Amino acid sequence: MNPTLRKLLPVLGPGWVVMLADLDAPSVITAIQSGIEFKAHLIIFLIILIIPLFLVQDTSSRIGAVTGKTLGQVISKYFGHGWTIAAVSGSAVIDFAAYVGEFAGIAVAGTILGIPVLFTVIFVVVIHTLVITTGKYKKIEVFLLAIGFLLFLFVVLDFFVHPRYVSLSDFTPLVPKESFYFLVAANIGAVIMPWMLFYHQAADVDSGLKISGMKKESWGTLQGAIASEVLMVSIVIFSWKLSEDGLINGNSVSNVAAALHNEIGPVGPVIFAIALGVAGLLAMFVISMSMSYSVSDVLKMNGTFNEKIRKQKGFYSIYLLEIIPAAILTLVFTNLINLALDVMVLSSIALALPLLVVIRIGSDEKIMGKHKIGRPRAIFLYVFMILAVGLGIFSILQVI
Repeated sequence: MNPTLRKLLPVLGPGWVVMLADLDAPSVITAIQSGIEFKAHLIIFLIILIIPLFLVQDTSSRIGAVTGKTLGQVISKYFGHGWTIAAVSGSAVIDFAAYVGEFAGIAVAGTILGIPVLFTVIFVVVIHTLVITTGKYKKIEVFLLAIGFLLFLFVVLDFFVHPRYVSLSDFTPLVPKESFYFLVAANIGAVIMPWMLFYHQAADVDSGLKISGMKKESWGTLQGAIASEVLMVSIVIFSWKLSEDGLINGNSVSNVAAALHNEIGPVGPVIFAIALGVAGLLAMFVISMSMSYSVSDVLKMNGTFNEKIRKQKGFYSIYLLEIIPAAILTLVFTNLINLALDVMVLSSIALALPLLVVIRIGSDEKIMGKHKIGRPRAIFLYVFMILAVGLGIFSILQVI
């Protein structure tokens, strides 16, 4: 193995993977709509979100390293199996909606590239199946890291498409409109989703993370958090420019592609479609793995991606079959991308139970020993959880 790659792998681990997967297809739509409707007004907010994003995921990772158990296993051991069932059930609803959003985003990306939806869906299902047949988590992780770097194509677009007229007033982090609060809630949901907690902790366990490796994983998680929000901001920037030129709705991804074509020619939609497709594909892998981990915890299977399918038939069956309903929906209904913003807002609410458990476990000295999180971090996370849920509920009430 290349020496440089060998040095990077301990840092570019589960934290990096889950952070890049955080920029999924619905998150892309959320960022596009943010830029089109509110220019740079949400950029400062997105940068601030790096803090809770890192602290939440780092706490989950720390629990995995100290206990050597997945989140569901820890919940069952210390709070009772009923709590695991409740946490996983809430996450599963959001996960299914996210599946639909990922498939819809990938399908639209394929359409932009001239690929029929049926072929795109079949390709995704085949790749989704083949990648996990290695029986080795680290091999899966390397693949996910490799495709994840294609997301930085969004940054490339900013070199060609950026706003002409910029003033400090464009960055004011508050616009007193109902849709502004809705997009704030959607961006919180886009930044931290329930499946991220289940995946990160379980992936750390599957990758063999020990207490001695926590600092490297923490550093990788921080770098990933920064990269994730840089990508969100980059999407806001080129969307802001498109709004200056007349684009008014980012939910119509095809219109975004057409606007990019007008800005920089045929290469614009191609770059955008590849990045959007990768965003959906990477997130689909991580969501599927997260669901496999969490559902196997509910069923007490002790599932792992470090064994071949024949030894983990039930565990792999969850992974292989759970995306099928979403694939069928994508083939039957063609306008599911509009679901994206609603999914993101609901994610900010569904985050409450698993995040509450993570905070309680992470701050429990009996479980974590000297590696427990400090009181300031615990208080910050509690406040963030309350604000996220409250804003999500408020936004939904404004729409009803």
